[in-house]
Amino acid sequence: MSAVIQRPNVSRRYLPLWLIPVQALSVLTVSAAAFGGQVLRGWLLAGATWLLALPLLVSLEAGLIAMMLFEPLRGLLRRAQYLFIEYSSHDPIHVLTPVITIMAVIALLKSHGLGIVRATPMAGWVSALAALYFVEIFNPLQGGLLVGLSGAMFWLAPLVWFYFGQFVTSDFITKVLKLMVALGLITSLYGVYQLVIGYPEFELYWIRNTEFYTSIALGHVERALATFSSAEEWGRYTQFAAIAAFGLALGQKRLTARLGWLVAGLGLIGCVALTGQRAAAFGLGFGLIVLFMFTAVSIRRGILRVTMFLLPFVVFAMLVKPPQAEEVWSNDETQTVSTVLSHTQRGMLKPAEEASFQERMTNWAFLLTEVIPYRPLGGGIGAGSLSEWRFNNGADELPPVDSSILMNGITCGIPGILLFVWILFRSTLLSVRVARRTERNRGDWITKQIVLALMVATVVNSVFGLTFTLYSIAPLVWLFMGWVSAETLKLRREEEREVFTI
Repeated sequence: MSAVIQRPNVSRRYLPLWLIPVQALSVLTVSAAAFGGQVLRGWLLAGATWLLALPLLVSLEAGLIAMMLFEPLRGLLRRAQYLFIEYSSHDPIHVLTPVITIMAVIALLKSHGLGIVRATPMAGWVSALAALYFVEIFNPLQGGLLVGLSGAMFWLAPLVWFYFGQFVTSDFITKVLKLMVALGLITSLYGVYQLVIGYPEFELYWIRNTEFYTSIALGHVERALATFSSAEEWGRYTQFAAIAAFGLALGQKRLTARLGWLVAGLGLIGCVALTGQRAAAFGLGFGLIVLFMFTAVSIRRGILRVTMFLLPFVVFAMLVKPPQAEEVWSNDETQTVSTVLSHTQRGMLKPAEEASFQERMTNWAFLLTEVIPYRPLGGGIGAGSLSEWRFNNGADELPPVDSSILMNGITCGIPGILLFVWILFRSTLLSVRVARRTERNRGDWITKQIVLALMVATVVNSVFGLTFTLYSIAPLVWLFMGWVSAETLKLRREEEREVFTI
């Protein structure tokens, strides 16, 4: 006898009640628009906050996914608001994910207690860094509490994702990697549109008014941002997504699935080139080398893979003459794609001869010998960031830092830089250990290899780049580190059980 699913019999007289929330939403939106752009923005931001918080009622992982979907779009949404309001350097959209992060960590504390601060091998070190970040909020050298709170959104809010990583599953991390590949491709389509067609008027309005983003210019050409807040963020996101795509391809048994991920990876490599971010290109190269080595069945096979990967680039470097700097800077504003690709090509073939590289070395020498020793306990969590430039008119102007490691020295002094480097180094070593000791027939084996490759790329990009202050990337890196720390604890317990059994 076949079973029949009976649907609930809802009286038709109650159907109009379902439309009440929609009607209320429509009325409030129209009213907000009638009262002006600022009111409409406040209403839209409140709605976005509600949409981001709602998944937390389902689970922590659902809430994290919601924020991951929002972050790559934050830059575009921020610029889109200038369709109906005038430019302002103070933008409340940056508060959304920190607020949701606070809600998520409160829920985590209610379910797991304060034990989360020392739950896994790396948790104690990360908690010490979090405490240092918190204390530096009140450092008077940065100019005021508002500067410190603003800086905490860049540094402390993403760090909290480490604690989330301690309680997510391997399947969830795999979903995150797949989501990054999909979002990397989708958001990059808009970046290609910006390069080929040009920026829409509302984004041009933002570019003309923003006073803190001078690196968008590349000669007479403006870099593409895609949907992100900066070209560096777009480059870093596509870099991570490309590594994930190649790793997922290596983990597939079906040829069609492997080809699909491979095509996605190749497309994302092209997007990295279009970002004009040389640091992203080098991080991608190091990450893929590690991925190919650790997924090989033997060292000999791994060396062969790496050789095949590097051979085209070596031949290209030998046969192709890098463009001169004058060629890049002399292109007119219509030669967007060729200018960006020439910039990337020159930086990859002759990185040490780039004027930007030499200037960076000079700036770093100044920071290491003059700035950090002068303030050994740091200048505050907002020091040297956009928050200090916006809210502290008396702040000393520092040269561009372009290094997460040195930024920790500027904000938190010598203790901060030592703690940060140790956490980064230790997390990478634990990633190696977890990746090597996981059997190839386990379902999460390839996930651990990908995360290892991402950690190596993060190390490279922490020396050359501001990875840990990028809105869509920093939380993910801390999430991966928390997961690696939890997997290390599981591995230790498995080894202890094996010893006890023997």
